[in-house]
Amino acid sequence: MKRLRRLTDDDKSDSIEYRPKEVDSYSWVQTQQGLEELISKALAVQRIALDTEFHRERTYWPKVALIQVKVADEIFLIDPLTVDLMPFSEVLESEVVFVMHAASQDIEVLERSCGIGPRNLFDTQLVAGFAGMSTPSLSALVERYVGVRLPKGDRLTDWFERPLQKTQQEYAANDVRYLFEVHDRLIAELEPLGRLEWALAECQLLQQKVRPNLSPELAWTRIKEARHLKGKPRCVISLLAQWREVTAQRKDIPVRFVLSDLALVGIAQRAPSSLNELKAIRGLDSRSLKDSLAEELLALVADGMKMSGDQVATLDVDDGPKLGNEMRAAVTLVSAWISQVAKDEAVDPSLLATRSDINDLLRGATNPRLANGWRADLVGTRIRDLVEGRASLAFDTRGGLVLEPRLPFPDKNKENFEP
Repeated sequence: MKRLRRLTDDDKSDSIEYRPKEVDSYSWVQTQQGLEELISKALAVQRIALDTEFHRERTYWPKVALIQVKVADEIFLIDPLTVDLMPFSEVLESEVVFVMHAASQDIEVLERSCGIGPRNLFDTQLVAGFAGMSTPSLSALVERYVGVRLPKGDRLTDWFERPLQKTQQEYAANDVRYLFEVHDRLIAELEPLGRLEWALAECQLLQQKVRPNLSPELAWTRIKEARHLKGKPRCVISLLAQWREVTAQRKDIPVRFVLSDLALVGIAQRAPSSLNELKAIRGLDSRSLKDSLAEELLALVADGMKMSGDQVATLDVDDGPKLGNEMRAAVTLVSAWISQVAKDEAVDPSLLATRSDINDLLRGATNPRLANGWRADLVGTRIRDLVEGRASLAFDTRGGLVLEPRLPFPDKNKENFEP
């Protein structure tokens, strides 16, 4: 297998430059007619670049404030405050390739605004992992592949401000300005190495799994302190978190505005049965217990105390075997070797395999990631050789780990066996 040589400073552009501001280098789309014209242009090309600006600090659902699109050499800033974005779904479900950077949250925004995410995605941050870069920023990719250092913007800017300041508009336009060049360079770098198909497969998987974990029944699993609860406290926290999630969705407010994690865990641990007991729990006070909230919480606690543990929804839907104690040391050993492979192949280690991936493979989980596709070819089958005794790990002359074929164990029952 061809390996990707790590980029050195000598490989980069001779000079990194700040490109001069391109005045009026973008067009605003603020009418439905303007959006229809943009849609026609987008459907006539093979690829477009896209990014979004949104806020969700004070809402449950992301609120889109701006969509940046590049079609051929033109950049458009779509104003969702004046335009219905739903017709843009025609482009999203077409064969057009959407070149985006760190697209997960943008896809959620598009699904919320247009009812669908992009059918064909090329995520430059994800694909760059196959070129040895670990979750790089857009600025890092533009600097590496285009030789341009993007000006820094205000991360705390209010994208709902109208009119947006020129600096805000330029910052937004820069988010898509160089994506085609990065796209071209990544393809040129990965295709000769046979890694482009790997990257495209990962982009497709990203599209499939980018769904916000909105299941209210599983809301308790997203509370760090709740994962350690057992028995009745786990039953109670599952109902409390489900109620909080549904309430936040209905009111379109962050879950923390309903009740804090601290309060929910405290209620689950103490299981109050009266108003006074409820008020004594840390994170709750008379202000947060106004109206009928106290009665509602006490009713949820009572219902939770009647539940059994097997009634609590969990993320563990795999009915495969659990990892035995005899294999736990193997997870650490394999993790070390995976890190070495990632270094040798210049692939982002987290992209190659997580500890959970290794655990799933070793315990015989149903359809583990390391048993499929490019991961199986690169490491999955060799991990099985290691843990089943057909291979062993050794240090090479540079202190790196290498996987080597292993000779069969000697047969102690043979007469010529010598200790």
